[in-house]
Amino acid sequence: MSHFFNKMKQGVTDVSKKAQNTVEAATLKIQITSKEKEIDKNYSAIGRIIHQSVARKESTIPIADIQKFQKIILNLEQEMELMQRKIQQIQSQKECGCGKMLPADATYCPFCGQQFHVVKVRTVPTSGQGSSSNTQHVNSSRHCTQCGSSVMSTDHFCKTCGHQL
Repeated sequence: MSHFFNKMKQGVTDVSKKAQNTVEAATLKIQITSKEKEIDKNYSAIGRIIHQSVARKESTIPIADIQKFQKIILNLEQEMELMQRKIQQIQSQKECGCGKMLPADATYCPFCGQQFHVVKVRTVPTSGQGSSSNTQHVNSSRHCTQCGSSVMSTDHFCKTCGHQL
């Protein structure tokens, strides 16, 4: 009976962690959206400076003013990049060189075929855990002809073995 309660407790803990991660990722996405709006305002300010210079028929554009806004934009973009990386970490994702987001455990990119070097660590199952409890089922009618792994209809390469589909 205590085994049942331990499993139940673990399930509740896992759900709680996933919910917390979802909330944290959503909060970061909202912050990114806010920073994107700040960037747009800075671009507008740059445009206003240039427009006013042209309207006054000035021979030079005040570069120092534009560089001030450019620096702000670059800082905001760096902050957004850090937030995006944190979201990827929270959601156990990684970005391929082709720009697609993939599960952190993908060995190959299903879009471009890039191979990721993965260090395999052998785990020792704890008592009472069957291999079927950790199996994830994917509803897919396509399978890789090389290794048999499930693949999505949009995949061009198998994410397990890298075989071109």
